[in-house]
Amino acid sequence: MRTRAETGTFGERLLPAIDWFVPAELRTNTATHWQGRIFVISHLVGPFSGVVIFGYLYSVLATADWALWTMCALCASFWLLPFVLRRTGRLFEPALHSFCTLTTISVVGAFNYGGVSSPFMPWFLTAQMLGFFYLSDRPRLVLGWIAASLGAFALAYLLAGEFPHRVPLHELSTVGMISACAATLYNSMMAIYYAYVMIENSALQCEIKKHAETQVKLNAAKSEAERANDAKAVFLAKMSHQLRTPLNAIIGYSELLIEDAEASSTDEDVTELRSINNAGRHLLSLVSDVLEMPKIDSDEVDIHLGPVDLDHCLEEVTATCRHLISQNGNTFALDTDGPLGVIQSDETRLRQILINLLGNAGKFTRNGEIVLSARRTLDGARGRVLIAVRDTGVGMAPEAIPQLFKDFSQVDPDAFKGTGLGLAVSQRLARLLDGDISVESRLGLGSKFTLQLPADAPARATAA
Repeated sequence: MRTRAETGTFGERLLPAIDWFVPAELRTNTATHWQGRIFVISHLVGPFSGVVIFGYLYSVLATADWALWTMCALCASFWLLPFVLRRTGRLFEPALHSFCTLTTISVVGAFNYGGVSSPFMPWFLTAQMLGFFYLSDRPRLVLGWIAASLGAFALAYLLAGEFPHRVPLHELSTVGMISACAATLYNSMMAIYYAYVMIENSALQCEIKKHAETQVKLNAAKSEAERANDAKAVFLAKMSHQLRTPLNAIIGYSELLIEDAEASSTDEDVTELRSINNAGRHLLSLVSDVLEMPKIDSDEVDIHLGPVDLDHCLEEVTATCRHLISQNGNTFALDTDGPLGVIQSDETRLRQILINLLGNAGKFTRNGEIVLSARRTLDGARGRVLIAVRDTGVGMAPEAIPQLFKDFSQVDPDAFKGTGLGLAVSQRLARLLDGDISVESRLGLGSKFTLQLPADAPARATAA
């Protein structure tokens, strides 16, 4: 036995059949969609009430005259309108035909069968509502046709002097009741639609009001966030000097004390002083990353292009990072494919990127090997430089790589201390130099970061 859920309600099974007639142009919103549905339903079902009325008149008339057959033909045309709607994809033409036809049937039927007491008179009022329902954007057209119909009705009465007595009035009472009920049902369907539209419109207005209130709150929150961001930028700019100056003093004096301690051969003091020096350098690195990020995000980083002796630059970076890398028992090598020559770039930013990459490799590698390699290549007609930092450290899982260059992102924050900004800063600086950083890594087998830079002046920096 089929359940209700399997078969669905009658309306759910009927609507797809009705929607077959409704073109896609009318399905853009709920109101026009239901307007099309009501048009289809009323023009498929509505003419049957006309069949009852015309059938009754045919039974009581001695002979069927031209008026009856004309109204029968006009009523039958209503069944064709849903197919016209589907064919043309437009509601205006079928609705106009329906309105004019129903008005004509009402006027002709009322004049020939009962006058003002005719069972066709309720349909004249229905025709007016039908016109304004479907042709609300053409009110003059609707009013004009109604006025013309009433004028023709009055003129015919004046010319004839009286209404034709084809059917006695007492024989029209039954069919008049049927006609009034059918017209009432038709009007009720229209009223239900209007009530539905009003409810939907009321809900929509409430939703619009809520969205407007939410938008005001969002704008206020956005303004507050922008003010807070500006205040943060000002604070960081002012604190940059205040933070770096004492840190540089601590690092400098600790290095002097280390030299004196090494000269006096006090190993215990050297170890403690190196701890102070390393902590100071680590803190300076963290402060530098935090202070650098707002500048990059606000496009306040200055790019100074000039000739960079790449071999000399790599040797300086190697000398700077060798001690840091060796602290974890690592070996460090520089591998270049012959003389690299001169490129057009910003040497300060290039050194910053390479030091970040090498520092990162040294931090994640213990008792391993780190290699800094560089070579020139051609990308079409444009020369490029590839500088790679390869290590044999902990490596990364494939799913961790996409998160690598995001702010404050770390593979293992518990095991390795830091802000998680080093790679994010390096990536942004590389792109400011019209380059990019790519990464290859396997968990437990190490990583390889490759910096790609143009050998000539970066296009973005040149345009700036």
